[in-house]
Amino acid sequence: MKLTLAGYEKKTINSSGGIFTVISLSGSVELSAKGLEDIPLETSDQINIGDRPKITLQNMTNEQVVIDFVITSTAIGKKAQVTRTEIINTSPIEVHFDEAFTIGAVAQQGAWTVATLSAITNTHKPRVECLPDVATKLFDAGTRKSNRINIRSDQFNGVSLGGDNTVSDSSGGYLDVGVVDYMDTSGELWAFNAGGSSVFVDVLELI
Repeated sequence: MKLTLAGYEKKTINSSGGIFTVISLSGSVELSAKGLEDIPLETSDQINIGDRPKITLQNMTNEQVVIDFVITSTAIGKKAQVTRTEIINTSPIEVHFDEAFTIGAVAQQGAWTVATLSAITNTHKPRVECLPDVATKLFDAGTRKSNRINIRSDQFNGVSLGGDNTVSDSSGGYLDVGVVDYMDTSGELWAFNAGGSSVFVDVLELI
């Protein structure tokens, strides 16, 4: 589906859920949905939007942007996409997040108190090797804003996701090959590889 967005225009699209894949993109667009952080999009991104019935796309510039995308029940093979070029940079990359999120609590007097936290940095982790027929911890529990996880399209299979080392091929969620997912959680995350070879999962912590 090809969609044209005027400067700073926002459009809501009905969806049956699944994997949102960017085929091509001529500018800066963010995807948002209920329960999801705003996600900046790039060509070849594959975002797991789950069973959300509506998603919103917003042009983040003052110029017209054209985005070509599909929403499918499974990930699309890399040959069907425009491949994103990976940039190798030997110098440190500094990333700033300027949007805050809030955490609320009810005090003993019944008042609602709100503390505002900002994501101020990210932490890139080494690729996590998930051995065959074994549950592997992807990241520890802790206070964080979001976690970006993905399996590159050169891997052999996806992994099942769960909250501890009891996750198996018949339980938990699933991260497929070529898919990017954003996890908003303070809990730990484990992956179970039911394939016959190791699978490497990339983890980026947004703190």
